[in-house]
Amino acid sequence: MVSWNIDNHRRRAILEAKSIVQPHAGISTSGKVNLDDKLRKAEMHNVSITVNQNGTGDFKTIVKALKSIPPHNTRRFIIVIKPGVYREKIVIPRTLPFITFLGDSIDPPIIIGNDTASSVSGKDGMPLKTFQSATVGVDANHFIAINMKFENCHLNSIANKMASLTAQKRSNSSLESGFSFKDCVVTGSGLVYPGRAWGDYSRVVFSYTIVVKVVLPQGWSDWGDQKRDTKVLYGEYKCSGPGATFTGRVPWARILTDEEAMPFIETYYIDGDTWLITP
Repeated sequence: MVSWNIDNHRRRAILEAKSIVQPHAGISTSGKVNLDDKLRKAEMHNVSITVNQNGTGDFKTIVKALKSIPPHNTRRFIIVIKPGVYREKIVIPRTLPFITFLGDSIDPPIIIGNDTASSVSGKDGMPLKTFQSATVGVDANHFIAINMKFENCHLNSIANKMASLTAQKRSNSSLESGFSFKDCVVTGSGLVYPGRAWGDYSRVVFSYTIVVKVVLPQGWSDWGDQKRDTKVLYGEYKCSGPGATFTGRVPWARILTDEEAMPFIETYYIDGDTWLITP
């Protein structure tokens, strides 16, 4: 599984090197990937709106700002979010592409929610389940967040017994999905697994992350299906803190080498060269 990621990374590097001689669509003669064409056009006519809880902006809440954007918009909307704690549940549907959240670099705004998979929905009285429990859920293309704090980026466990920080569902080896956490902090008062295998080929990597002693020594869970042990990729790279010690980890967890970690700590992992742009 690790070698597959390394091979893909190498192929990408070779492709970009060849493009210097024979450029193709999407890659410039400098070897750098050009912006997605739709994003390039959206950026030409971008719009900026401001959210401030004190009423001095265009809107007081992020939800209201999003509702002001027309469905299927073709312009980049930069939502400037002023400092503060925003207790909102944010959902960005597929019909709202080209959205950018821009916070303050000195005092980043914080978006906080407390839903879980078992939280009861006010609509039908049924549990939300995993996909609907997110504080910020993004289904749209070309979403960017800059200088923002989301509750799940500072991972804080309040579990009474045991919980999992991640449950990544990758059902086959050809899917280019997974979770990569870089420069994070894991804290809390309850014991946690960094991840449990929701799918047979679950893929999660923590790098440069500070981990306190809430992480269980075994680290990772196959969710009771040992057949997944040879298929999942659960990696740790240059993490620190008392919870980052590898003593006691399950044998199928990995401390990644520099080469193995590279595909997960660059923008390559999310094809960032084609859509990550500054405001």
